[in-house]
Amino acid sequence: MNLFSLNSPFARGVNKLVMMLYAGLLWFLCSIPIVTMGAATAALYEVLLKAVKNREGYIGGSFFRAFRGNLKQGLQLGIPLLLAQIVFAFNLFYYSVLGGEGFRLQTVVFAVLSLLTLTAFSYVFAVMAKFENTASGHFRMAVALMIRCPGWTVAILMLQALTVFLSWFFVYFPVLFIMGISGYMQAAVFDHVFQRLIDAGVIEEEGSAGK
Repeated sequence: MNLFSLNSPFARGVNKLVMMLYAGLLWFLCSIPIVTMGAATAALYEVLLKAVKNREGYIGGSFFRAFRGNLKQGLQLGIPLLLAQIVFAFNLFYYSVLGGEGFRLQTVVFAVLSLLTLTAFSYVFAVMAKFENTASGHFRMAVALMIRCPGWTVAILMLQALTVFLSWFFVYFPVLFIMGISGYMQAAVFDHVFQRLIDAGVIEEEGSAGK
């Protein structure tokens, strides 16, 4: 097969990478007001959960439809989670950088809380992208899945931590695009978790990523 054929593995891989970068850029632009980051993350996952199954369609149109559809619940859940993350991150910085060796316990506690909040953020908006529910229902389901699937929760946590590290290490540039790549890998994990539980009859696919 011709390497540059539209149906070649190489061409499909490049197309998928471009799709991820484009989705990540849309996420970045829609997250600029900060308070809309939750809705932007739900929209990103909705697009990428489709992409995992090769059903992404028109990225821009799908993203903005999902963004508008998830805006209200995204604000309801996103703002408290963002505030919690800011509080935990500030305390982590204070105790680890300014506090010194006498505050190791506090450093560990706030590091764990920051990572758990970051992971919960991913679960909440992946659940919102996949299922229809109330804001409180999304949160309860996300927490239940985090506890029920500890191995996959650790995988999501590691992807989140790597994303934060790369964004911090390379400053601003990766934030424009990296969420598309990181989000796709996380979406692949969430798709596996959701599908396994749907097949087992634990949860119902009442409102899927194809909504």
